[in-house]
Amino acid sequence: MALREILLIDRKVQGVLIGRVLLYWFSAISYLGLSFLFIQYYENPDEPFFTHLKALFLDVWPWLPSSVLLLPLVIFDVVRLSNLFAGPIYRLRHHLAELVVDSSCRPLKFREDDYWQDLAAPINSIHLQLLGLNQKVAAYERRLNQLQSLPQESPTATPLVGPTSQPETETP
Repeated sequence: MALREILLIDRKVQGVLIGRVLLYWFSAISYLGLSFLFIQYYENPDEPFFTHLKALFLDVWPWLPSSVLLLPLVIFDVVRLSNLFAGPIYRLRHHLAELVVDSSCRPLKFREDDYWQDLAAPINSIHLQLLGLNQKVAAYERRLNQLQSLPQESPTATPLVGPTSQPETETP
C-alpha cells in the first residue's frame, strides 16, 4: 500500500467505520464476559455475586489485555483499508471542483492500489469532451469578436421592392 499524507481522508465515512469496529469490539467483550459470568453462576449458584465476579476476572484477565492491545491494530487496518475507497472519492471530488474552475487541469489519476480504478476513465472522457467544447466556444467567441470589429455598412436609401400601400383591384 502506498503511504498517504492524510490518515483519515473522509472523516465522516471513516469515523463511522471506526465506530463500528469499537461497537463490535465492545459487543464481543460484553458477550464473552456475560457468558463467562453466567457459566460461573450456573456452576455455583449458591456462591455470592462477588465470588462470581472474582472468578470471572480470573478467567478473563489473560485474554483481556491482548484484546485491548489488538483493538488499535484493527482500527488502523480498517482505516488503511478504507483509504483505498475513500481516497479515490476524495480525489474525484477535488478533480471535479478543479474542472469547474479550470477545464485544462490534469486528468484524474488514482494510486495504483486504490479501488475503483475504472472510475477514472469515464471522468477523463468527460474531461476531454469538456476541453473540446471549451475550444469550440473559444473559436466561436474569436469569430464573433472578428465579426463585431468589422466596419458596419451604412444603410442605403434603396427603395423597397414589394407591394405598395394601395390595394390592388381585380380584373375580370
